Amino acid sequence: MSSIGYIIRQERLNQKIKQSVLAKGICSTSYLSKIENNSTVASDEVITFLLKRLNLEIGKLSNEEEDKFIEAFYEQYKIAIIQRDKEWIRASLNEFFVQKIYFLKLTNFYTYNLYMFRLMLILNEKKEILQSAYDVIIKTEENFDEKQRFLSNLNTGIYFYLNGDYYKALSRLERSLKFVNNVSNEEWEVADFHNVLSLIYFKCNEFFNTINYASKSLMYYKDNLLFERAIDSYIVVGMAHKKMRRYEEANKNYNLAKKLVIDYKVVNYEGVVYQNIGSLHAIQESHDKAIEYYKLSLKSKEENFNAEGCLITILSIIKEYSKQTNYVEVLRWCKKGFEAMEDIKNKYHTEYHSYYCHLEIYRALHSSTDEFEVVLKKGINHFEMVHDDRHVQKYSILLANYYYKQGKFKAADLYYQKSIQILFKQNFITKWEDL
Repeated sequence: MSSIGYIIRQERLNQKIKQSVLAKGICSTSYLSKIENNSTVASDEVITFLLKRLNLEIGKLSNEEEDKFIEAFYEQYKIAIIQRDKEWIRASLNEFFVQKIYFLKLTNFYTYNLYMFRLMLILNEKKEILQSAYDVIIKTEENFDEKQRFLSNLNTGIYFYLNGDYYKALSRLERSLKFVNNVSNEEWEVADFHNVLSLIYFKCNEFFNTINYASKSLMYYKDNLLFERAIDSYIVVGMAHKKMRRYEEANKNYNLAKKLVIDYKVVNYEGVVYQNIGSLHAIQESHDKAIEYYKLSLKSKEENFNAEGCLITILSIIKEYSKQTNYVEVLRWCKKGFEAMEDIKNKYHTEYHSYYCHLEIYRALHSSTDEFEVVLKKGINHFEMVHDDRHVQKYSILLANYYYKQGKFKAADLYYQKSIQILFKQNFITKWEDL
């Protein structure tokens, strides 16, 4: 069977058209459902009418042309994964995003959608677009071969990771651990898998596994002179050592990353490296040194027009001044943060709205204002909505402490309980005895 039914379904969902509306005057709704599920072969006439109503033109390739198309697309996909250059992906692969291919081989349709899904994840497409692509993968994955299952687990794992569902992400990737080296994966694909797995292990607080898999990907990236990816791996290893309080090892890895940045002039990574060195000083309470590196990071990010990176660093500087209860500097840098946000067009994207909440909380905390409680509640609600458990827990403790000092013990208990629930979740437990 061909993929035309799946294409019709995906396009109908993208256009938010009900089955009854699309089918009206062409076929019954139940027959359209069978077409979309690929459980029947519709006539060319019915297909033509459905495509016309969707205003959808698709290219039809021969079996040989299909295979060549997938091979060519794989090469583009490989470059995109290794380089992760969003502008290049949008410019070079635009034709693949807009072109709807009528695959005669379902296996090519599955592979095409798996590649496309990963590229959409890199580009961080809108939530509804990613959801639609995810739905197609889930609906068809029972028909996948082993290589496609590997890609499906990898991509859906990244999808869950980006949504903050780290344990779901880990479950997905661990399904492929047993056969990662058995399917027809090239070395770069195995390194990419290990790299993604290390990031998810880090989010799940499994730091030995983080170091193990990041080191595996690092070996491939160094051997093949993929300096940006090697820098990524050094930083992940350093972050894991930092979490384990092995500060010398963390510093060693950050400096190896820094050496690559300097030696090979990878200037777009300079800010990231300085950011992590600053965080290492911060956790050791060397506030002045941390701020010094954060300012170096900010300068580099500003020069490279890294808007989100600037917000991360500004927030880091605010935290250091907050630890020292230097409210003058906290408020000054909060103002700088809000000004930086004004320069971001898509201000209400989830990521940027999170930064807005952080800035509002620190501004209210260090101002003579009565809105602290309201601001903090709004922030907690937002972080719950985006599944950011870390900041729900962090700000719940802050609000609980505030209520406790105010003698509002019931309210304090509510937010202490919220933070404890997240602690249990992070440790995969439901009872305090298991702590």
